[in-house]
Amino acid sequence: MSEAGNKSPEPEGAAGEQPETDDEPAASASPDGPAEATEASAPPPKPGEFEDALPGLPAIFETLWARVLEDWTNEKTHGAFLEFVIREKMLPDAAGRYRAIKDAGGDRSALAKKKIDAIVIAATQMLTEAKTPPPEKNNRWMTVFAFIVSVILLFVLARAVFRR
Repeated sequence: MSEAGNKSPEPEGAAGEQPETDDEPAASASPDGPAEATEASAPPPKPGEFEDALPGLPAIFETLWARVLEDWTNEKTHGAFLEFVIREKMLPDAAGRYRAIKDAGGDRSALAKKKIDAIVIAATQMLTEAKTPPPEKNNRWMTVFAFIVSVILLFVLARAVFRR
């Protein structure tokens, strides 16, 4: 018998894989927390919610910002958002979002001002950490030059004193 005759048609997908069903989630939550949301699983933004969004911003930034807006008084959502923008070095984008809320006024502006201050502090710390130490000054040539000039001046002075 040939081997081709023994093969039965394989189910959809690779051998040994179970096809996904609609009742099973595609990404499960890890024990440390929920799985990261993708663009497909994130709820669609409300009209006008992200008008100032730049097209290059990652979806996780938009998702975290949406959570901040939904639960404005929860410090944990602000903390998660700020932690992400610090890690990804997206402080100007986050400051712009908080600035828009602060400039709009209302009951959210006080907390937005505090978060802007936190972003400024984080940016200052990042700049301080990135600061390179000043280069060491190499004064050896200046020392040698000063020594030579001093010897010449002493020689000229000695000649003037002993000629008299």
